Amino acid sequence: MRILLVFFIGFLSFFYLAEILRRLSKNIRYSFLGVIFIFAGFLTGFFGQSYLSAGLNVLTAFFLIGSGLGLVVHHLLSQRFIFFEKLEKEFVLKHENAFERILEILPGLTTWIALTSPIWLSFTLPYAVAYLILIADVYWLLTALRIGVLIILGYRKMNWAKNQDWQQRLKTDFQNDWSKYDHLILIPTFKEPLSVLSATFNAVYNSKYPKDKIFLAVGFEERDNRQKIENTRAYLKKIERKIAGVFTTIHPFNLQGEVAGQGSNKNWMIKNAVSELGRRGVKSENVFVTTLDADFVIHPHFLAGSLYKYLSLPKAQRDKRTFTGVFLYHNNYWQTPTPMRLMATGTSFWQLAEMAGSDKYMNYSSMSINLKALLDIGGWIPDKVNDDSGFYWKAYYHFNGDYKVIPHFLPISADAVQDTTLLKTFQNQYFQIKRWAYGVEHIPFIVKQYFQKEIDFWDKTDKLLFKLWGDLKWGFLAIFVTFGSLFIPLVNPNFKESVLSVNLPIVSSWILTAAFFGLFATIFVHEKTVPKRPRNWGIFRIIWSYIQWLLIPIILITISSLPAIDAQTSLMFGKKMEFRVTTKTRLLKET
Repeated sequence: MRILLVFFIGFLSFFYLAEILRRLSKNIRYSFLGVIFIFAGFLTGFFGQSYLSAGLNVLTAFFLIGSGLGLVVHHLLSQRFIFFEKLEKEFVLKHENAFERILEILPGLTTWIALTSPIWLSFTLPYAVAYLILIADVYWLLTALRIGVLIILGYRKMNWAKNQDWQQRLKTDFQNDWSKYDHLILIPTFKEPLSVLSATFNAVYNSKYPKDKIFLAVGFEERDNRQKIENTRAYLKKIERKIAGVFTTIHPFNLQGEVAGQGSNKNWMIKNAVSELGRRGVKSENVFVTTLDADFVIHPHFLAGSLYKYLSLPKAQRDKRTFTGVFLYHNNYWQTPTPMRLMATGTSFWQLAEMAGSDKYMNYSSMSINLKALLDIGGWIPDKVNDDSGFYWKAYYHFNGDYKVIPHFLPISADAVQDTTLLKTFQNQYFQIKRWAYGVEHIPFIVKQYFQKEIDFWDKTDKLLFKLWGDLKWGFLAIFVTFGSLFIPLVNPNFKESVLSVNLPIVSSWILTAAFFGLFATIFVHEKTVPKRPRNWGIFRIIWSYIQWLLIPIILITISSLPAIDAQTSLMFGKKMEFRVTTKTRLLKET
């Protein structure tokens, strides 16, 4: 453990020292100094025993290697080359496809190295593995407590937002501005039945915002059921006369350069909407676009509240921001099996906590943005499965780092995963999480833009590390803290004789038990926000709905971690994922 500690002290201290050197002069090639340090570290490790006391040569060697790597890595990230700029740039361009493939392999490879580390590392460094597990346990505890606090804070912000009359506040605070804006609602759909879509359409129509300033765009897929498309169009005819307009499109299948999915469909919808709005004399800079999934039922004040948030920002900022609400999976909440309910609640409240406490919250499922800004960005990446996180990075680099997602905390009610059979429900949940986790497909684009764009070094590095760490911990952390300590004595029997071997499971269990205190915040907000339990439920079903939280550890390991590992491994082996729609099924309403 001391070796790893000394290595990271050397790496971090010289990484920050390199920043001082860079600010003093951009012409200093401190990467050469880094290589000297690394070389000196290896010499000290192999030949330093005669000059330094036992063990000290190893610690010194790792400190020097860490220091050297800190200098080299900082030079690479900040200067975008290591030694010779022109030669290295030509080499990268010549082997661009190979570098992109390496970056696709990186997330899965890193996750598998981390997952298997309790096995291969325990042969030689069992104590290091034990301390790493304890560090992971403490990280888990602090994260759980942080999320618990932020869930409460986010809940209070959501409650406050729901109780505001945002339309009246628009008239009061932006009386000369708000009426210039029309809302354009984008709803891509594939396979969702009219019974699901109608609730989404009705929520838009019933919004507390002038009906003559709401445009609704519905995008079908060519592969969809023709009868469903015709029935939906007939239903929209009833709404069309009551709002500013309804646009429908059918997105062709298998267009060149596209993956069939929401991103490419939304691009097709926007292209048509711009044409339709132009014919009506509506300027793109006066249109506020909101994207919704087919099952999203918005709060009555959602449109007015999102526009208020937009107008409340300075003009220089507002068009470089997207705006989002809180996601609650309540449309069919008590109809779904317990694991799906817990997964829906976990996803919802994690998003809520990130909105309340992070400046790196990324686009997820729904967003609002000025139409002109959306066109300037170039819409969504058409050839990727995960369109939401892809849009975040595309916008971030388009605006040279001056881009954020701003929450307005008005809720959207969505469907939790529910299919016609229990097996299909579990399959759908697994594939939905896998699709979300497949956001790792954007890493080659993110890294490429990182080295090409002139953006504040610390800001883009912070966001890149946030992305990489988020993907890594999604796949391995829950499994690592749960099972990691079991492998050490199996691999290295000598570890059983140590005091640490006895204390590790005890201390670890104490820490993880304490982490459950963070769950109380989730339970509290859950009971405040979920629909009432059906009146026809029996006493045992009601009791189970209160103690369902005991399944959380199993859910984290199975439904959450395994799909993420699967997604990263698929990309690692070059198995491209296709966009798979999560089936939307609602049972007859329970009473």
